[in-house]
Amino acid sequence: MADTPEITPEITPAESSEGFDALKQGKPPAEALSPAPLDEPAVRVGLVNPAIGYGLFAARDFSKGEFIFTEAPLMSGLFNETYAEDGTLIHSQHQSYRAALADSRFELNTAFPLLAARNGFPPLPFDTAQQVLNTTLGKNLVHGRLDTTTVSPGEYESYVTRFTAAVNPSDEDSRRAAREFFRHYAFQVQGGSNNNAKSSSNSSVELAAIPGPSSVAAAAAVGLSALGQHSTNEACIYLLGSLINHCCRPSSSSNIATEGPNCGWRIGPSGLVKFIQGPRHIGVEARRDIAAGEQLTWDYNKRDKGFICVCETCRRSWVGHYCKVL
Repeated sequence: MADTPEITPEITPAESSEGFDALKQGKPPAEALSPAPLDEPAVRVGLVNPAIGYGLFAARDFSKGEFIFTEAPLMSGLFNETYAEDGTLIHSQHQSYRAALADSRFELNTAFPLLAARNGFPPLPFDTAQQVLNTTLGKNLVHGRLDTTTVSPGEYESYVTRFTAAVNPSDEDSRRAAREFFRHYAFQVQGGSNNNAKSSSNSSVELAAIPGPSSVAAAAAVGLSALGQHSTNEACIYLLGSLINHCCRPSSSSNIATEGPNCGWRIGPSGLVKFIQGPRHIGVEARRDIAAGEQLTWDYNKRDKGFICVCETCRRSWVGHYCKVL
């Protein structure tokens, strides 16, 4: 997902179900709870094109409101959009990356080749990358399974040869790479409840492991009170969730059933969604019916996307011009 920016998508709420009013009836009956994703292949990694990079594609059909997969985070650090250049935040994100690199080097270098190149790592051989894309990239899945990738040797080479590994990158170079990585790929966790923002995220001084302290406690621990604890959040990176690409909403609401973003997400259990096991685990939900082979997308909902949008909606409507001039 080479062009993924920071995002703040809408989540399709699952707080109500036919025959049950969550606001009036208190604790929901078991039959009203959203079912967990099936323990079978759910998604596969494919290459959208060399400019955009990887995307996630449905491995089978999904119905509107069905959860596709849930995933534990690979890393988490502190993020504040207003003070993104703050040295303490950048240190948090850099330490997070270094901690994850010790355990998941092949996964990080395969899924995020630009980050790898900026840290001096050349592209992995295709045979190694293919094994990662087929298996270990899904190692943090809690519900749902990773299916075989569609990325061919030629596609892989056309993508990764765009990135030249830095020669002897400095610590400052690595810190800046981590900052940009978190800004484009991470999801903000707001108070451990449903997340409505992708900071587009493992560790700070106090956040080197998962699970870690709450974002507010961590902010206080590393002296971020001057930045405003209310706007400094924990932000998480996911091996698969962070690869889902952006799609703008269609200009006409009548097209929502067939066009535009087809997914939403939530972080942590809430309402009728009890199967999400951890406060930082992400659940990806179908906002409309999705056919096998269709790319999963969501709306980043940011005016400043950080890239020129070339999503399906923009390519076939006037929205594309609107996106490009923002």
